[in-house]
Amino acid sequence: MLPNSMNEGYYGRLFPADKMYVYVSGVVTGAKMKESMRALPYMREMHANSAPRKDGQRYEVHPLSMACYAVSLMTTFGEQSCINDTTIATILLHDVPEETNTAVESLPFSDAVRHGVKYMTVSERFPGETKFEQKRRYANELLEDPHSVICKGVDMYYNLSTMLPSFAEERIRKNVVEADMLRMPVLKQAKNRYPELRPVLWVLRENITMLLHVYAMQYKVKLTDPNFVNPPDARDYSYLITGAEPVG
Repeated sequence: MLPNSMNEGYYGRLFPADKMYVYVSGVVTGAKMKESMRALPYMREMHANSAPRKDGQRYEVHPLSMACYAVSLMTTFGEQSCINDTTIATILLHDVPEETNTAVESLPFSDAVRHGVKYMTVSERFPGETKFEQKRRYANELLEDPHSVICKGVDMYYNLSTMLPSFAEERIRKNVVEADMLRMPVLKQAKNRYPELRPVLWVLRENITMLLHVYAMQYKVKLTDPNFVNPPDARDYSYLITGAEPVG
């Protein structure tokens, strides 16, 4: 067993990496998910030397927490979830290329898993492309793979749920704006492109929407979400991701 970091209870709840590892291992082994069974120890080995996340937790807590959430959705919806071996393996491996400088093509997994991880990995900026344009392209390219769509939805929910103690106000506003402007529209498009994902996408979108609305109220962020009534004192913080000068 690896020792827990000092901050694994930073959010008021314990994120026990080893227990999550055993839980996910038991589920994927029982379901005979061969790719996920191999992805679990591979992920742990590859992230062993990754820098801790902003909250001080060792890096593997992030993919393990995501996998636990995805497994709960899979269990709740059954076959309707469309969450399968490829999805869980993609979730476990989604940060390996960027965090460990490993080429997606070299991952020792199936083409389907590599395809899912590919679209979770931010590619290099094109010549003349701004950082905002790169982010928008990355968001839109998620639609190329249904497993990437689910993975990104779970990733968004986890990151938004845990960013409060770790980030300054401007960073929180930036993340809220980016989710509102770039990521949520993609999840909405995905339900039409992949109708079979609608039950899971509905849950993910509802959970993320509630978080965004709470953050928007707390940090006075104006949202583009037509179902959100922006308060009078809300400000347009889109410049935090577009780079355009704020108006007024």
